Amino acid sequence: MIAERTGRVAAVILAAGQSARMGEPKQLLRVGNTTILERTIENVRGTAVDEIVLVLGFAADQIRQQIPAGQLDNVTIVVNENFAQGMASSLRAGLSAVSAHASAALIVLADQPFVHTATIDRIIEHYRGLGAQIIIPCYKGQRGNPVLLDRVIFAEAMALEGNTGCRAIFANHSNDIAEVAVDDEGVVLDIDDRAAYERLRGRGNTN
Repeated sequence: MIAERTGRVAAVILAAGQSARMGEPKQLLRVGNTTILERTIENVRGTAVDEIVLVLGFAADQIRQQIPAGQLDNVTIVVNENFAQGMASSLRAGLSAVSAHASAALIVLADQPFVHTATIDRIIEHYRGLGAQIIIPCYKGQRGNPVLLDRVIFAEAMALEGNTGCRAIFANHSNDIAEVAVDDEGVVLDIDDRAAYERLRGRGNTN
């Protein structure tokens, strides 16, 4: 029988991208009555995570000026000056800022603002109850985000280079992965270009 984990879980929100296909900082584009980044932060804040690390990079000053101060309360902000090197540099910056008390980190993509808070809590619950080192949510058989990494995975994830995320290491841990089925399309919906934004911008609050 696997002992239940009770360790702290951090959330690392990756929001440093250049939004090259959008033509402007997509973190500040509006979905419903708020911005993409604000909604992502609020989705995370309403969960069982113990700390939030926000990684900014491209247009960091503009983003900090336009996000209401209260939205950033109790959020550790890290500016990735090497954001042009790709997602791996932001993953490295974010994991480096996770407190030593955290036993795992939930890797949250800022351009996925429709993930339910209940989904995040379910991922954390599965982590604490299972022995898996990597927890991945799945919607109708499709793997999505956010992905949870146990601390033993941090060093390997931080060694990644270029525009690759933590998925690049999954093949090395096939026996350490647990997939969690969720009824939440938000885990596979990302706003990565203008067409996706126009399609999803009016999506109501589904949390």
